[in-house]
Amino acid sequence: MSSNNYSTELKPDPRLRRLTIISGFAAALIGLLIILSATIAVHWRALASLFWTVFSARELFNMVAGYQRIRRICIDSDGSVELLMVEGERVPATLLAGSIVLPTLAWLRLQAHDGRCSCELIRSKSSQDKQWRRLQVIWRHLGAGG
Repeated sequence: MSSNNYSTELKPDPRLRRLTIISGFAAALIGLLIILSATIAVHWRALASLFWTVFSARELFNMVAGYQRIRRICIDSDGSVELLMVEGERVPATLLAGSIVLPTLAWLRLQAHDGRCSCELIRSKSSQDKQWRRLQVIWRHLGAGG
């Protein structure tokens, strides 16, 4: 197989998506508790709490919306990304800074062509996972070229 055709197609795990949402919600609550326990004037705590709640809710909403839209993530050897949507449509996307691929876990930050951002926590299902091995190779190749 030539390197031009080398790609991977990743299917997000619903359990990891739930874990991400639960973790985000917990982080939002902890942040709110920290703000409320700060030793600043009550009106500043209220303003900071409002800002934090709106920001956190927006981030969680965007995450859930992305999870409801995206069925698969296709990454080509040149770093180009396509998102396979629930409706079957293939949408070009960009892999954003802050994405990371570790030996058994990956955090992918994505931006679709319409500007919507999403993130996915992906893990290797086994040492024999062909799509995961391809992601590892593509990631090393992208890192060497950047």
